[in-house]
Amino acid sequence: MIFHWVPEMKISVVDGSILFDAGSIGPHLDRSAFLATRIGVSARETLVNEGWVTLEFNPEPGILGTARFKDDQLRDLYFLMQISGDEARKWTEELEQERKEKHDAWLRDELGEPPYQFAWGKVISDFDPRGWVSEIIVSYASGSPLPRASRPAVHDA
Repeated sequence: MIFHWVPEMKISVVDGSILFDAGSIGPHLDRSAFLATRIGVSARETLVNEGWVTLEFNPEPGILGTARFKDDQLRDLYFLMQISGDEARKWTEELEQERKEKHDAWLRDELGEPPYQFAWGKVISDFDPRGWVSEIIVSYASGSPLPRASRPAVHDA
């Protein structure tokens, strides 16, 4: 019997909130409110630059998250679901494409077939060959995601 890990994470199509067992995060939270949540309290600040603040966090086992704030408003969330190759700390493009397939399948189960465009923003599954990472990106209408290469990696969390 093969065990397939499935995240508890859910995406609300109504307002873009991301729901976890420990609580929810979404566009309604500014940076101080995010840091006060059970999810954000252990977040690590990884980048501060001209009004932008990037925080990394672990919302649940098996998921790494990055939150980007502009002038303290949440603009985007990036999620990376762990795969078997992560334990060995090895990276290949083939393994990263496997992660993308996992993200794609999860999003189809959650939201149906893409594209995932909503009044509050959009959700995409992306493989960035320059940053060598696959992520689920939740962008809120007031902001747009930066290419992965301009943000710090979350592999070593």
